[in-house]
Amino acid sequence: MTGTGLIALILISMGWLFFLFGLVLHYQLLLRSLRAKPGERVASSLGFVPSVVGSLTVFFTLPQLAKHGVELPWPWLWILLPLAVDPYCLPLFVLLLVRKLGR
Repeated sequence: MTGTGLIALILISMGWLFFLFGLVLHYQLLLRSLRAKPGERVASSLGFVPSVVGSLTVFFTLPQLAKHGVELPWPWLWILLPLAVDPYCLPLFVLLLVRKLGR
C-alpha cells in the first residue's frame, strides 16, 4: 500500500466514524427532545454536518470499491442516503414544512 492509499484509507475511515457517531448522537438527542417536558432545555445537535460528511465519504468510497470489483447499483441513491437517514437533516425540514402547512 502506498502512502497516498494509506492516507485515503485513514480519511475514509474517519469520515465513516464521524458519520456513524454523529448519527447515534442525533438519535439520542431526538429521543431526549421527544421525552422532554415543555420548557425544559435540550442540548443542541451538530446540524447537518454528520450527514454531509457521510455523503462525501460515500462519494469517495464508491470509486475505491469499484477498484476492487464491487459495483453498487444506483450510486446517487447511496450518496444521498446519509442525508435522508439523519433526523436533523432532510427529515427535520420535511417535518417542519408539514407542521407549517398544517396550521
